[in-house]
Amino acid sequence: MDSTCELIIDFLKEEPIGETDHFIWFITDIGIVALFKKGKSFETYSSNVKIEANKIDLDITKEENEYLKIKERQLFLFYS
Repeated sequence: MDSTCELIIDFLKEEPIGETDHFIWFITDIGIVALFKKGKSFETYSSNVKIEANKIDLDITKEENEYLKIKERQLFLFYS
């Protein structure tokens, strides 16, 4: 596992900044993480992530993003 993945895993132990229908949200040193709550299809999560970010007052529309799977956890990482 690379250092980015290790850093993200460490931040997932911290208090989340919010929770929505499909995600638990975290702020990390490298960006915003949207952790998938359940193992539904990628398409379901992908189509809901920006809508749900708005529900907790996060504007991720201009951020770069990556889909990651780390230790059986699925997430989107948003960063500038």
